[in-house]
Amino acid sequence: QGFVVISKDQEDVLLSLFGGQVPKAWLSAYPSLKPLSSWMPDLIDRIEQLNVWGFTGVPKVFWLGGVTYPTSLLTALLQASARKNMVSVDTLSFDFVVQTAEEASITTMPKEGAYIKSMILEGAKWDTNGGALADADPMALFNPMPIVHFKPVARKKATTEGLYQCPLYLYPIRTGTRERPSFMIWVDLKAGQYSGEFWTKR
Repeated sequence: QGFVVISKDQEDVLLSLFGGQVPKAWLSAYPSLKPLSSWMPDLIDRIEQLNVWGFTGVPKVFWLGGVTYPTSLLTALLQASARKNMVSVDTLSFDFVVQTAEEASITTMPKEGAYIKSMILEGAKWDTNGGALADADPMALFNPMPIVHFKPVARKKATTEGLYQCPLYLYPIRTGTRERPSFMIWVDLKAGQYSGEFWTKR
C-alpha cells in the first residue's frame, strides 16, 4: 500500500545521527571515541590518505590513525629496510627523529622509514626550540607533536639516559580490545629538563 517500514538497524542509525553520535554499525570502520562531528572529518582524511596511496603513490607523510592496522605498517617499514640493506629484520629498530619542517614543506619521502604526522602528546608539549619535552601550558592537556621520522637503524644497546620511552596509542582507550589493540610502539623522545621517570608519572 505504499508504506515503507524502516528496520531496527536503520532506526538505530537514525537516532544516533539525531543525537550527534556515531552509529554503532559504523564503528566497525575504525575504533574511535569521538562524536559524529569529529568522526566525519577523520573519516574523510582516512579516505583521502588511502586515495593518495592507491592512485598517486606512497604518501610522503603518513597519518598512523588513518591506517587500519598501523603496527603492520611499522613492521613493513622495518622489513623493507632489512631487504634493502640485506640484514635480518630482527637486528633493526626505530630511531625517532623529530622534524622541524611543516608537512607542506616536505616534498619527498625519506630514503628509509616514514614521516609520521598528527600524533598528540598528553600531559606535555614539544619544545621546538629546545628539541625536547616540556611542561604543557596551563589548561592544555593535549598538544600536537611535530612530524617524526620513524627511521630504521641497527638495534642499539638500550639506554634511557636523557630519554623518555613514550607509549604510542592508536586511540584513547589504552587497554584496547583483543581485536583492536591500542598500544603500538614505544617512542624514544628527549626528556628535556626532567627525567624519563618524571614523564612516566605525569
